[in-house]
Amino acid sequence: MAETCREPKVRLRLFVDEEKNKVVLAEASKDFVDVLFSLLTLPMGAIVRLLEKHRESSKPITIGCFNNLYKSVVDMDIHNFETQASKEILLNPRSLSEVKCRKLKLDINPTDDLKFFTCRNLCNLCSNFNTSLCKCGNLMNAEMPLSSQPRVSASLQNDANGVFVSGRCSYIITDDLNVAVSSTSLVLNKLKSQGYVDVSKLGEKLVDVGFEEVLTLLECIFSSNAPLTDAFLNNKESTQDSSKIDQILSQCVEEKNGVEAEPEKVLTLSAVVRKHDMNILYVECGEDFVDHLFSFLAVPLESVLEIFGNISTNGCIGNLFGSFNDLSGVNERTTHKSMLHHYYRCKKQLLDITTDQTPVYDCYKIPGSGLTINSDLNPVVLMDPKSNGRDQSPEGSGFVKRDTKFTVSDDLIITPMNSSSTICLLKKFEIQAEDLEVQEISITKIEATSLLRASLVTSSALNTCLKNLIVKNSKVERLAETRNCNSA
Repeated sequence: MAETCREPKVRLRLFVDEEKNKVVLAEASKDFVDVLFSLLTLPMGAIVRLLEKHRESSKPITIGCFNNLYKSVVDMDIHNFETQASKEILLNPRSLSEVKCRKLKLDINPTDDLKFFTCRNLCNLCSNFNTSLCKCGNLMNAEMPLSSQPRVSASLQNDANGVFVSGRCSYIITDDLNVAVSSTSLVLNKLKSQGYVDVSKLGEKLVDVGFEEVLTLLECIFSSNAPLTDAFLNNKESTQDSSKIDQILSQCVEEKNGVEAEPEKVLTLSAVVRKHDMNILYVECGEDFVDHLFSFLAVPLESVLEIFGNISTNGCIGNLFGSFNDLSGVNERTTHKSMLHHYYRCKKQLLDITTDQTPVYDCYKIPGSGLTINSDLNPVVLMDPKSNGRDQSPEGSGFVKRDTKFTVSDDLIITPMNSSSTICLLKKFEIQAEDLEVQEISITKIEATSLLRASLVTSSALNTCLKNLIVKNSKVERLAETRNCNSA
């Protein structure tokens, strides 16, 4: 993140119970609320990257299995990906809301460092990666200097039209991140509901919020039941109640059991199972399942929450998401709802997430070379080096090499298979070969959706979502064996 000599700040007023060192209410302008809501538009991979960078000197907060998914991309050799661009877009996933977020006073995931490359022949094409091939066959490794363009993220304090909320009204935010337009009746109700009839007991604290404070708040959203208190009063006692995670997940799974999967969209896996408890140790799979898991990194937090279903059970994140829908105008966001950039398209997309239309490359041109960039569009141009200047096929080519086998652990650590993979894994789990069995299982939209939800809230994603399939298969096999014995 590029630093400036004068970092922008947004002001936040906290009303504090000084005896308990706890935020009771916060009062904020639209600038802060816009920044708060923008956190929901971040892709999950961007959240992991930002929080790991924020905590470089200490252990970052763990978000379910997403840290392992992101680390799998980092650790996997470039030769296991279709292209260098395939790896880069997973390490730095782009949001469809990033153009809007440039208007924020504090954009924690800016794209100002975006580079463009063309070939030496200056054909009318450009790419974000210097490993792409132009339609003329030459490598596109000539960097194009971008003309200076005024940033649209300057202060919006005097503008009634914010990014996600509008108007010059102030907002009230509770410690568990319910956000609402401020009014006397609302403030009184919030105070009474928390037992603060005598407001003289409350102190006031003004906080100037910059980039580091927003990242700390983002971290607390995933780790705390009182994120405002933990982020701004340094109270580390309030933490997420992990005992609620299984309840949250099971409710969401039950709500989605009626979803019908499209019959042609099925992925088959080989699950390596421990016999005595039927736990999945890992699965062996092809590239389609890995592409499916890696695409989770590009899904924005708001889309994960939409897929969750009954979001009211999901604590502070659910409160923030509910306020986002109430205040930001859901109808205006329908075009971005559960949608990804076109280059995250996979051949077998099992999730209820669509991809936007492939851009026409000739629209992206840069002055001085016959190429210009329309500032109203998202300046992202990606080309598959194998495509000779053409975009990926409508089906999408995926991220990892075709016809490759991988192993995926219960906590979603992904590694390419090699000749020693099985032996190394047996040693790792300290288990005898006779204690294992391999089952073939097929997953559809139901299990694929459950995996995304589980990835957010648990470190045991495969067993949480797929163990029932294993148990069911075992019962069917035992029943078949019994019938065969009886018939004999």
